[in-house]
Amino acid sequence: MSQKGLDSILRIAWKTVSRKIFRNIVLAVAVGLLVSLLVFALLFNRAVNDDIEAASRKLGADLVLVPVEAVEMAEEFILESKKKDFYMDMEIFESVRAMPEVKEATFQIYLETLESGCCSVVEAQVVAFDPKTDFVIAPWFSEPPPPLGASEVYIGSYVYEYLGLIKTPTLFNQKVNVVGDLNETGTGLDHGIFMRVEDLNKISSQATGKYKPGDTSIIFIKLKEGVNLDLFTDKIQSNFPNVGMMTRGTIGADVRTTLKDITRVFSITIVISSALAVLLAWSTFTALANERRREVGILRAIGAHKSHIMKMFLSEAAIISLLGGILGVAIGNYLIHHLAGNFDLLSKLGAYASFSALNILFSIIAMLVGICVCLVGAAIPVVRLARLEPLVAIKED
Repeated sequence: MSQKGLDSILRIAWKTVSRKIFRNIVLAVAVGLLVSLLVFALLFNRAVNDDIEAASRKLGADLVLVPVEAVEMAEEFILESKKKDFYMDMEIFESVRAMPEVKEATFQIYLETLESGCCSVVEAQVVAFDPKTDFVIAPWFSEPPPPLGASEVYIGSYVYEYLGLIKTPTLFNQKVNVVGDLNETGTGLDHGIFMRVEDLNKISSQATGKYKPGDTSIIFIKLKEGVNLDLFTDKIQSNFPNVGMMTRGTIGADVRTTLKDITRVFSITIVISSALAVLLAWSTFTALANERRREVGILRAIGAHKSHIMKMFLSEAAIISLLGGILGVAIGNYLIHHLAGNFDLLSKLGAYASFSALNILFSIIAMLVGICVCLVGAAIPVVRLARLEPLVAIKED
């Protein structure tokens, strides 16, 4: 078909759509709701998966060791920024670091803050670490920070926003100096206050809670190139049966399982919504075909082909579904960007959907699905109408 012929069909289709505006708006809204649900589902899934993957990559470790009973709590700190305190013997760290497969190893000790006075640090996890062996915290500074001295701390991005201009907050009833702040990581490090492990002896046992000298909370391990991770984890499990392990692939396993269940719910809802949109399109265009039977008969009688009739009606369906698709994309993106914080899973993870090429691709895919669903529903009565003989169509009117 020539460009001129296509333009004529589209102009006729637009005029017809605008004549029955209310009925067509209902169909466009139905398509829009389907598209918005699909956009939201795709972006929700992507936001959670991206956050889990980012958190596991940002740790900089091939393997993470924690007390076996604290695996879930460690994941909550890594993924959800929840304050935790759990401990195991520091001798485990020394033994692991001496293994020939290990390239680097570092540890962190998790403590909790005390709320005391107007300048106390709250809503944060105090972490004692060894700057000499650290490879988890150091990469998150824009510029190399000054080495930590006595009573000096680094702070995560969330804590930095909380403290504002306060450079000497109270920590465990003592003044400390903030000498560096981390860039945003999207992990529990954002809620961290990082002090030297040597400074733990300045804190009273009442303030440190369950922690005892000789304990550690979490061990991060980098393996030498070529070391088989599965074989090494088997070795760790054999040597330290009371130690729990997390690899990059297992971090967030429970969240991934929950996400799969949510995705199934989304899938069922989308299938049902698609079926309803098909039925609504079928109903709308059945009524439209009945109303315009005589018009179609006359067009056929003066030489219009079946393909012309189908293109004319399907152009109307495409215009309606395109309008609905644009509406759905706008609604879906609004929901994920402005209302997703009300979802417990996203708010805990700190996950969010950002504007990106993949975001645009998902929106286009969702719109195309909505258009196809509408066209399928419209095609059923349109094909039947296009097949009618011209005299039959005129007489039946």
